Amino acid sequence: MCRIYHAGMSHGQSEVDPRLVDATETAVARWGLAETTLDRIAEAAGMSRATFYRRKVTRDQLLAALTARAAETYRKAMWPALTSSGSGAERLRSALTAICEAADRHLDLLAGMFLAHGEVFHRPGPDALVVDVFAEPLERLLRDGAADGSLREVPATVTATVLFNTVGWGYIHLRAGHQWDADTARKAVLDLVLGGLVPFES
Repeated sequence: MCRIYHAGMSHGQSEVDPRLVDATETAVARWGLAETTLDRIAEAAGMSRATFYRRKVTRDQLLAALTARAAETYRKAMWPALTSSGSGAERLRSALTAICEAADRHLDLLAGMFLAHGEVFHRPGPDALVVDVFAEPLERLLRDGAADGSLREVPATVTATVLFNTVGWGYIHLRAGHQWDADTARKAVLDLVLGGLVPFES
């Protein structure tokens, strides 16, 4: 199994032609991650196989660059929730809403990655419960909410990872697989997960 998370976070992405990253995104959206090959990326880029292979870029490098791009988009989407005023619970809802809105902007691509079996956006192996770049903003908001009393005290790292995957992939599946409209899918997912995080009434 490829460990794209590590490649995406550790390799310099300036070496990868952005046009090839765009073509990789197009290929994944069309074929799904498992069926995205270098030949199909070359086709999406409008290049002959010979021209493409002269670039000496690997599938892992292209997927790593695509993951790094997604991480940067995600960080920008999270920033308002992390820096705004309001309770931890209010800011967490804003952050989760931003995840859904970002998913809608890249729905075909993310649906193509849905069955990636850990190849993208995951840290496999013994470090699986170490918070990553995608779950880290949610971890911070969970801690803020516990501190101000608007959220229950929970294991922040584990819960942040569960939140990112439950909201992100759950929303994508409802939108792309079940064809739910955005408002219905977002409300159903967010109300469910946030309902499990508010303090219990005595």
